[in-house]
Amino acid sequence: MIKTCCQCENQGNSIKPNLIFIGPPGAGKGSLSKLMVEEFGYHQLSTGDMFRQEINNQTELGLKIKNILDSGKYVDDSITNALVKKRLIELVKNKIPFILDGFPRTIDQAKFLEELENQGIYIGKVILLKISNKQIIDRLSKRRICPNCKTIYHLEVFPPLDNKFCKKCHTKVIKRVDDEEEVILKRLEMYYAQTECLIDFYQQKNIVLEINSHQELKEVFFDVKKVLGW
Repeated sequence: MIKTCCQCENQGNSIKPNLIFIGPPGAGKGSLSKLMVEEFGYHQLSTGDMFRQEINNQTELGLKIKNILDSGKYVDDSITNALVKKRLIELVKNKIPFILDGFPRTIDQAKFLEELENQGIYIGKVILLKISNKQIIDRLSKRRICPNCKTIYHLEVFPPLDNKFCKKCHTKVIKRVDDEEEVILKRLEMYYAQTECLIDFYQQKNIVLEINSHQELKEVFFDVKKVLGW
């Protein structure tokens, strides 16, 4: 059974409730998580970042992950679960509240997460970010990322320096392979197919909070704080 926010705090797991962010690629989970990290001391656990770290380290696992992501598919549960479990145990041990970004994606992953409660890992709330497919494609196809400091840009809304360089560290920004429109459409199709049951799973536990993410980031952040009572 998933614990409520109060139960999570009573368990001494963290000052703030641990959160799950659910939303299609491009909904703003990563950007929103960074604001939560800065203002409330959360740790953002992004499966995407973990995968890219393995890829950048050129490990055998990283090569396997790269081939999967380049094809527009999701990484196998067995790989994802092992990486997530290791990191969550470290965070709970140090009493650091966390945000899960990109995990769980499936019912099996959600049940795996439930099984970790015997190791002190509890979820307080699930933030569901809602946005149209049209807006997602616009966001992702024009998104650029600094490979060094991970700053995210948008060619129209928040462009990099001369549309090429990071404003913070002056590294040349890149367009990720999975931000190509063809790959985006595949990812969206898989997202809706996989997460429909997942959302129902958490709604039955009365811990889902829906947020309109088809607005400016600062407005999304305000809405999240409001529904959490902060």
